[in-house]
Amino acid sequence: MAEPHDTAHEHSKTTAHMCDPDEIIPRDLRFDIMGNAQKHWLDDDIIKTILIDGLSIFLPEGERFFIRSLKHYGPKLADKELAAEINGYAVQEAFHTREHEEYNRAMKKLGYDVDAMEKPIRMGFEIVTNPLHRLSLTCAIEHMTATLSTLTLRHPDLLDNAAPAYRRLWMWHALEELEHKAVALDVLNAATPNMSRWQRYLVRVLGMNGTLFPFLALFLRNVPIYARNDGVKTGFRFWMRFFWITMVAPGYWRRCLPNVLRYYLPGFDPRNSDDAELMRKGRDWLAKDMPPPRAANAAV
Repeated sequence: MAEPHDTAHEHSKTTAHMCDPDEIIPRDLRFDIMGNAQKHWLDDDIIKTILIDGLSIFLPEGERFFIRSLKHYGPKLADKELAAEINGYAVQEAFHTREHEEYNRAMKKLGYDVDAMEKPIRMGFEIVTNPLHRLSLTCAIEHMTATLSTLTLRHPDLLDNAAPAYRRLWMWHALEELEHKAVALDVLNAATPNMSRWQRYLVRVLGMNGTLFPFLALFLRNVPIYARNDGVKTGFRFWMRFFWITMVAPGYWRRCLPNVLRYYLPGFDPRNSDDAELMRKGRDWLAKDMPPPRAANAAV
């Protein structure tokens, strides 16, 4: 991606500093992953790369699911500010869907069997038809993506050796996930006024149980499919190194685990004390590394 003109830098710097930390800002940015498709784009390491590429396999179907889940409740909410946040959320997620569809097409271009990896994910989302069930799953998945996004923005050095187009996409995605991370849970609270606090807690926890374990099972199922394309055998040594990278050093999943488990606390609130600072850092980074975003449509 070409470097933006100096005036674009100044415009986007000003925009970044003027933004309300609670504002949801849809940014119509394109990253041309197809034109920059690369295997092992993080540290020239298949395991580090699959830990991130594997997330993109879930995202197009997942983001369409999230939009449907929240849009169902938008017209029913008395809180018009929250209804407006749903719209901003939906526009952000629509742009994410577009970019990750291209990302997955780029993986196909590189020879990965994306269809085989996506099929059970698509089927899993399709069987969930109850609106409240969809909403509870959306709350849980949004917490998981927000946890990964917080890790990315707190420790951008984890992507220091990433190919530039991929690093830009994931930093942008992390920022926007953090901006809208509380919307789904706010909708759940607003959409269930007749539930007791403990009934709502049960709905939320069952949603996480119905998300976390299937996600891990499907993710681990897809690892050998991905590795097979590169002629890599997923034997004992592979899985021991996979465990080391996820749980020891750099320990991506280990670092995420405490925040994921916070979701099970009865008084859980998705907002953290350092969210505003992380979003400021993310917006400053975006102002320096990306051209100013095009104006987004008001609705999806």
